[in-house]
Amino acid sequence: MDAHFADYHRALSDRLRRAVALDLPYPFRPMSTGRPAAVLLLAGIREENGSVEILVTRRTESLETHKGQYALPGGVRDFEGETSEATALRETSEEVGIPNDEVTAFGKLPPLWTPSGFSVTPVVGLLKRPIEAVSIHPSAAEIDLWFWCRLDRLREAGVYSTEARAITHQGASHTVSVDVYQVDQHRIWGATGAMLRNFIARLEKIESGSV
Repeated sequence: MDAHFADYHRALSDRLRRAVALDLPYPFRPMSTGRPAAVLLLAGIREENGSVEILVTRRTESLETHKGQYALPGGVRDFEGETSEATALRETSEEVGIPNDEVTAFGKLPPLWTPSGFSVTPVVGLLKRPIEAVSIHPSAAEIDLWFWCRLDRLREAGVYSTEARAITHQGASHTVSVDVYQVDQHRIWGATGAMLRNFIARLEKIESGSV
């Protein structure tokens, strides 16, 4: 393992702990109860160049909900009492084959209600080893594409935008701002876009020294 990897990992771990601890809600979203679910916002460090990257997947067209959409690995809570961290790690192992012991979880971002009826809690995690050392084995039933996306790429000019979208909540129509990341041919939007935007905004606050 590269001698610098431990330094990169230690520095990023500190940033992630601080990012998770911030009080930073989403912009206006309807608040409602939903079926509990969790996803893993999984960061990794590429040993070759120290690049920080986020694992992104695309759901198959055969799934019942959010079919064909880009997502973070995750799914619904299995049983009452299962923590968000346990759900996110279990689903990540099932969907992409990364074992729980390969990941350090640093905590949760605020839960996000989706019009499909879920309350999704993002869990922030970091690979313990370099990206190159960890194999991905996607579930053919759930994942039809996956890639590691550089964090810097998500922050490049022109990649991020917002769109107005009408949703119905408890019989009333609301217009919400939808976060969109267009990374080459990959359009990452909706709940996943909102989670990424919230996560990146936290890092930007830390980097700016405003917290």
